[in-house]
Amino acid sequence: MKYLSYLAAIIGMASLTATAQEAAPKAPAPAAPAAQHAIGKAIEHTKFVTEHKPNAHAKYYMYLCTAYWCGPCRREMPHIIAEYEKMRKDGYMEIIVLSCDNTPKAALQYMELFSAPFAVVMYHSDERKKLPGAPEDLRSIPHIVITDAEGNVLLADHASRYVLWREVTKKQ
Repeated sequence: MKYLSYLAAIIGMASLTATAQEAAPKAPAPAAPAAQHAIGKAIEHTKFVTEHKPNAHAKYYMYLCTAYWCGPCRREMPHIIAEYEKMRKDGYMEIIVLSCDNTPKAALQYMELFSAPFAVVMYHSDERKKLPGAPEDLRSIPHIVITDAEGNVLLADHASRYVLWREVTKKQ
């Protein structure tokens, strides 16, 4: 009889333990990493002329087509640099320069002239072709193209119209 009561106590404890384990809250599953957008993925596989790398998680991107030898480009550059900190706030927008210079050395000299903190890709290179939304049929410079993170073009215009970035991105 003692044996049966002992056995019943063991069975009761086992079922009680199983029930407690089932009722215990489960640890939350680890959050899945945020899906990286098209431009972010492309940035990881693009070789930039400069050491600067653009933010691969920005919400919007501005491609700035420019060159050292272009007078209007040099006139616009200080204004765009001054606006850049506002653009970058909270990972909102990133600028990628598409240099129309003949050599990477000339593109670097141009960025150094203005202490421009931008990542640079040569316009006439295969690297530019990796970037979704980057202009393909450039007719004049300075020129900007603003895209969303997937490379959908929101604005393509003369670089002096860079201030439209606020209006263009508010609609989104």
